Amino acid sequence: MIPVWNHAQESDTTLLESTIGEQRLNEVVINAAAGDMQQSIRSTQMGKIDLPLSILAKVPAIAGEPDVIKALQTTPGVKRGSEGSIGMYVRGGGKDENLILMDGAPVYNAGHMLGFFSVFNMQALREVNMYKSSFPAQFGGRLSSVLDIRTRDGDMQHYKGAASLGLISSSATFQGPIIKDKLSFFVTGRRTYADRILRYIPYYFYDVNGKLTYRVNERNRLYLSWYKGNDVMDMQRSGEDSAGAAYTLKTGMILGNDVASIRWNNRPAHEKYTSDITAYYSGFKYRVDGKMGNNELSMRSAIRDIGLKGDWRWQQAGAHQIRTGFNYGFHHFNPNMVRTEGAALEQFTSRDGKNITNQEMALYIQDEMRLSDRWQVLAGLRLSGATAKDVLYWNPEPRVAARYQINENSSLKGSFARMAQYMQLVSSSSLTLPTDLWYPVTSSVRPGISDQVSAGYYHVLAEGGISLTAEVYYKWMNNLVEYREGALLVLNDDYEKELLHGKGRGYGLELFAARTSGKFTGWIGYSLSFAERNFDSLNNGRKYYARYDRRHDLSVIGMYQLNDRWSFNAVVQYATGSPFTGQQGQYVVPKPDLSGFDILPVYTSRNALRLSSSFRIDFDIQYKFRLGSKISGDAHLSVYNVMNRAQPYRVERVYSEVKKEFVYQQKGLFGIIPAFAINFNI
Repeated sequence: MIPVWNHAQESDTTLLESTIGEQRLNEVVINAAAGDMQQSIRSTQMGKIDLPLSILAKVPAIAGEPDVIKALQTTPGVKRGSEGSIGMYVRGGGKDENLILMDGAPVYNAGHMLGFFSVFNMQALREVNMYKSSFPAQFGGRLSSVLDIRTRDGDMQHYKGAASLGLISSSATFQGPIIKDKLSFFVTGRRTYADRILRYIPYYFYDVNGKLTYRVNERNRLYLSWYKGNDVMDMQRSGEDSAGAAYTLKTGMILGNDVASIRWNNRPAHEKYTSDITAYYSGFKYRVDGKMGNNELSMRSAIRDIGLKGDWRWQQAGAHQIRTGFNYGFHHFNPNMVRTEGAALEQFTSRDGKNITNQEMALYIQDEMRLSDRWQVLAGLRLSGATAKDVLYWNPEPRVAARYQINENSSLKGSFARMAQYMQLVSSSSLTLPTDLWYPVTSSVRPGISDQVSAGYYHVLAEGGISLTAEVYYKWMNNLVEYREGALLVLNDDYEKELLHGKGRGYGLELFAARTSGKFTGWIGYSLSFAERNFDSLNNGRKYYARYDRRHDLSVIGMYQLNDRWSFNAVVQYATGSPFTGQQGQYVVPKPDLSGFDILPVYTSRNALRLSSSFRIDFDIQYKFRLGSKISGDAHLSVYNVMNRAQPYRVERVYSEVKKEFVYQQKGLFGIIPAFAINFNI
C-alpha cells in the first residue's frame, strides 16, 4: 500500500454527510497524518494508491491541465507509454489490463485527444483508489490493476459555483440543493476551444458529468450519476487534382463514452451491515467518415454494456469483516462496421460487421480476520465466468493477504491474487487511436489469467509525518494476446486469424516515501521492473521484453506551501528508454524474373534495442486570491518540460553523410510548454 492518505475504508457508502465533495481542489488539506498512517500499518491491503485529490490536482501536467491518470503515472509500478499518453502499464501488464470504474460503471476509453488527456475532469472527482495487487474480491475482469473513481455529491445546503479558464480548455461547475437536506445535484462540463481560436485546428473534445443524490431517509440513499464525452473532428479541404479538376474532401471523426449508474445504499438500524446495489450502462463508440465527390467511406465500431452489482459488508466487533456479493454484465460488441459508396471504393465492401454478445458474471466472498494483536489475515474467493458462442468459461480467483505487525510503526505483509480477463483490446499502436477495438473471448480466444505474489515492508516516521514502503512482486500471465507480424486489424471481420497466444511475466521492486504533513509535502517513487513475453510464433520462440518495459523509473514530487497565498510544485521524472525492434542490415537478392534486384532488411531480435532514457522537469506556481467576500480563486503558471529536453518518442533509420552509414535518429514530441490557468469559486 502507498499510505499517503487514508479515507474511511468505505467512504463512498457511509450515510453520514461527506465533506469531501465540498473541498475545493486548490486546497491542500494534510492533517491527522499519524492516525491515517497507523491504519496503513495495520491493514492487510497492499499495492494500493489512494492519494488525495487535493494533491493530485497540484501535480504539474502538460498544458497546465490537471489529470488524475498523469498524476498516478508518477507513482511506482504505474508506467506511462509514449510521452504524454495516459496509457497505464502496471507491473508488466498491458494498457488494456486495467479495470477503470466511474461510480461502479466500467469506462472503456479513458483518453481524449488520442490519449494525451484523460476523460476525468478533476472538478468532478471525489475519491480515487488504485489497486496494483492484493485485489479485494469485489474487483475482477482485468489482469493488472483496478482504478476505482467516485464522483462528487452535490451540496445539500447551499448553491455553489466554480469556473476554470486554461490554455486549452475551460470548465464550469454548479451544485446545490433541489430539496434542502433531501435532494441535491452536481453538474460540471469541460470543453477545449482550439477549434474556435485557431480555425485550422478542426478538433475539440468535451465532457459532462452530473449527479443526483437523494436522501430517502436516515438509512437509505440513492445516487444517480452520468457521464458523456466525445472527441470531434470535422475537416474540409478543397483543391485541384493532377488533371486540374476541382475537388472537395470532407473528413470527420467522433469517438466517446456514455456512462450512467444508479446506486442504492442501505444501512439498517442495527448497523451490523451495509449494502450497495448498483445498476449501470457503459458505451464506447467511434466513427470515421470521409467523402470526396460521389465517393464515401464510413467506419464504425461500438461496445455497449449493461450490468448489475450487489455488495454486502458485515463487521463483527472487529474480529471479522465479511464482504460478499455478485457482478453481472451483458456485453454487446459491434466492431468494424463499414459503409462505402462510389466507384473509387469498390474494393471495400459495405458490411455490418459482427454482432457479438456475451455475458460476464461473478460471485465473491472474503473475510478479513484479526487473529491476534500482531496477525491479521484476509481470505477471499471470486468465482468468475463468461459465456461465448458454444463455450462457457469459469475461473476461480483466490485472494489471500496477511499482515504481521512488528511494532506500532512497522509491519510486514504478503499477498497472492489471481485475476481473469474476458476481453481484449485490439490495437497496433501505443497510442489510443480510434481504431482500437474491444473483442470478447470466443471458443478460440481464451480468457487471460494472471497470478501475482507480493511482499512488502511498511514503516511510519510518525513525528515527521513520513511513510516508507518497499514492495517486491512476481506476476505470471497466461493466454496473453499478440498479433502476427503484418496483421490486418482494420476492416477485418475475421480478426482471430491474426491473433497469437502466449505467456508473460512481470517482476520487480518498488520503493516509496511520502510526507503528508507540514509545509513541504510530496513523494519519491522508484521502481526496478522487468516485463517479459514469450510466444511460440514470435522471436523464434525466445522470450523478449515487452514494448513498455522500462528498467528504471524514478519520480520526485515536491509541493511547498510558502504561505496562505503562494505555493510551488515540481515534478522530476527519469525513466529508462522503451525497447524497439531495429534493422541491423540488409541484403540483395535477384528478382524472380531476373529483371533486377530487391533489397531486403535484416532485423534484430524482437525489441532488442532501446530508446534513450527520458528526463523531464515540470514546474507549477500557484497564487490564491479573493474578490470580495464571496469569490475566491487561484491562478497557476506552469511549465511542462522546463529544460526543453525532447523525450524520445519514435525512431527513424537514416543515412548519415558524415559517418557514411545508417544511423538511428530519435524524434521527440513536445518541447517546453508554458501554460496559465485561473480558477474561481463562488
